Amino acid sequence: DLIRAAKEITIATTKAVAAGNTAKQDDIAAAGNMGRKAITDMLNTCKGASVNAENEALKLRVLQAGRSTSMAYRDMLEYMCEALSGGQPENNQLIDYSKKIAESVKNLIGCAEELKTGADWVNPDDPNVIAENELLNAAASIEAAAKKLSMLQPR
Repeated sequence: DLIRAAKEITIATTKAVAAGNTAKQDDIAAAGNMGRKAITDMLNTCKGASVNAENEALKLRVLQAGRSTSMAYRDMLEYMCEALSGGQPENNQLIDYSKKIAESVKNLIGCAEELKTGADWVNPDDPNVIAENELLNAAASIEAAAKKLSMLQPR
């Protein structure tokens, strides 16, 4: 879940930088709303994931990674607001802010990987897991077909 949340932050950052380059108010508002949702989801996910941390240090690192990611995103949005009130934001500055966000997201993903190592996580690329999932899907399809057949009335 943390990795999925990190991906949303990355997408929101890309949209925000693109909106800053266009300097259109509608684009910036849409990017800001997308970022707000992504940050809120990420912080909620961080809080939930920290509960499952094996030790207090890892719990604090997860929470701190979430906080630093949200602060970096906030700093970028504040810069965009200040820059837009005086004209067009500088592209180099937006790139610097996006790099800071990327570094924070990288730390967040590192914490997510640490959370996974201690728990009973399965590798989705494992052939046994893939086969098990395929069998479960096939069983569900067969069960659904059997229910449909049982509901059919003879003519």
